[in-house]
Amino acid sequence: MLRVFLWVDTKRYEVGSPSFFHCFFSTVAYRLENDAWGSVYPRIMLDFYKGRLRYTDAPQALSELDAIQLGFEMMPPEDIIWDYDDLDRQPPWADGVLESVSCAAECFFTPTEEHLFTVLRKAFTRSIEVRHDVRIHRMA
Repeated sequence: MLRVFLWVDTKRYEVGSPSFFHCFFSTVAYRLENDAWGSVYPRIMLDFYKGRLRYTDAPQALSELDAIQLGFEMMPPEDIIWDYDDLDRQPPWADGVLESVSCAAECFFTPTEEHLFTVLRKAFTRSIEVRHDVRIHRMA
């Protein structure tokens, strides 16, 4: 099974499946950027999404991440977009899962049960500290 990892220098952060990670970006673009990919959060949605966030852009990415998290905390979980390119696709949540969460932010956890926003924040912060770019890698 293919998984997504973030690398900063020698430190690796597990994100999850490529479709899960794409769901995060799809929801941001469709719900928080009014269906205009990268128009509001260019560092995360353009640079980082393409596979690399320069450490010099990490401070701006952290600010964007804070705003995205706030947007997700105000968004009902039913508004999550699984696939920006196929809006009819539904997240593969188990039946009843959405009844136990109050907002979209509560639906984004990594396989290690860490909140995705926490993982991204750790990677971006480390990038600043060690002056190395954040890179997205897909691995089996």
